[in-house]
Amino acid sequence: MRRKNKKDLKNYYMITKIKTKITVKNLAAYPEYVPLVSRWLHKQWEKRHHRTLKEIIYRTEHNLTKSCPQTLIAFYNGQPAGTVSLWNADHPYRQDLRPWLSCLFVLPKYRGQKIGQALQTALLQTAKKAGFKKIYLMTDLKNYYEKIGWKFIESGLYTEGRTTNFYEHKL
Repeated sequence: MRRKNKKDLKNYYMITKIKTKITVKNLAAYPEYVPLVSRWLHKQWEKRHHRTLKEIIYRTEHNLTKSCPQTLIAFYNGQPAGTVSLWNADHPYRQDLRPWLSCLFVLPKYRGQKIGQALQTALLQTAKKAGFKKIYLMTDLKNYYEKIGWKFIESGLYTEGRTTNFYEHKL
């Protein structure tokens, strides 16, 4: 077997990179992935809020619309890799803000591949098409959402006495 030299490796990585493809679709077109997406969300966030997987599946099933609420799914080389949702409300005390980017999640093995940014971009386009002028999110992350134009607006109370950061994005 011939050992690969640097030129062979460079060509291999270039070909691999060219074949890599991220697609983002409305989960409504792929309802067979509702249980999978619901498991991701349940494991990442909902268990600690004492919500059952059955509750999350029920919620996800009711996000299968073409307006708001809506859930998107990202595929990386044809494999489910992440999700994001457009919700009317995501914060119990800020019902004056609408709509929200919610539940942005990328499987750990696909992180660093710009899937999160692709999901955000698709969701922003979806919100704009729906006629919204701004969209909001809450997060504890710093220096992530700002990369594609999110602007910090305030820190505020969340649940269990903790605070969170609120961002907006003009569409």
